Amino acid sequence: MAALLCLLGLAVNCVIIGPGALKSAYQGQNDFRQFYVGGKLAGSGKLYNLDRVLAVQREALGESNARLVPGRLPFYYAALAPLGRLPYKLALLLWTVSTILATVLFVWLSPQAGRAQLAIACCWSLPLVFSTAIGQDAGFVLLILGITLRTLDAEKPLLAGLILSLCLIKFHLFLLLPLLLLGKREWRLTAGFSIGAGALLLASFAAGWDWPRDYVALNLHAVSEDPRLMPTLHGLAAHFPGSDVVEFILSVVVIGLVWGIVRRAEFEAALAATLLGGLLLTRHAYMQDCGILVGSLVILFQRPGNAVVHYCALLLLLPVPYVLFFMQGGATTAALFVLLLGAMAGSCFKNGLRPVSEPGT
Repeated sequence: MAALLCLLGLAVNCVIIGPGALKSAYQGQNDFRQFYVGGKLAGSGKLYNLDRVLAVQREALGESNARLVPGRLPFYYAALAPLGRLPYKLALLLWTVSTILATVLFVWLSPQAGRAQLAIACCWSLPLVFSTAIGQDAGFVLLILGITLRTLDAEKPLLAGLILSLCLIKFHLFLLLPLLLLGKREWRLTAGFSIGAGALLLASFAAGWDWPRDYVALNLHAVSEDPRLMPTLHGLAAHFPGSDVVEFILSVVVIGLVWGIVRRAEFEAALAATLLGGLLLTRHAYMQDCGILVGSLVILFQRPGNAVVHYCALLLLLPVPYVLFFMQGGATTAALFVLLLGAMAGSCFKNGLRPVSEPGT
């Protein structure tokens, strides 16, 4: 039954994405192009030089696209440099297979009792399937989170923190991670994360010290989509007059909700709140980025308690709210994220002030 539900979910999502989009992705007209070009430019000192980026795009792909400029930190592209030396179609094939395997490993690492539900959720998750189809890397982030939780369960918080630092490959979605580390007072986890993040930043500076200036300049001038397409507070606020003020107020509310949840909920629920809040606060996120939430949404769906949390998590695991991206953008999804956070916080406060676990040793 689980296998049939997985196949049905994949079929439904492929129909929603559409044969035209799938064909373009198969032909290489997808987001992997930025990773491929970034891998080619790794260590050159020109990774964030727009003219050089566009020139390499034309040389390697036959066309240039200012929307597909490198937006990740240099250490990530250094790790992808071997792919940049391969023919594009072969590199794309290896990348796609790797992201699928990462998702499979993420499911396999989960507790056996809930493994079937998680597998079904991954197949029904339109953002995750879409991320894989267009050459994005949500599968890698899920694997990092899965290994982190498995390592924590093995009572190795320092190593778990080192692994968690690899989430810097998509750092803009983890803006509230410090709240989790500080709020839970898991000092060994925090130490591991700090050591890992420091090492990755040091690796990023290995090819030069001036890349932050070029990185900011390139991404500030990069062509961006309409913010209303984004499932973020920035996208949600864009629908209202005085959008900057609305976004600021909502951001303060979200940070407060996440902090309250982190201080009162168990670790996995606190991590879920942190991921939800980080995605809401970032200025650059799209439907495919919501794929990193699939594990957290399953955890929230499986937990007894608040009915709003249960049904909101279930709805966000189905394709329905994400289909609205094609009609009205990400506002509905962002509103559901805020509602879910509010319900989680309400449940935490209703259950009283449970003491936070003792600091890790």
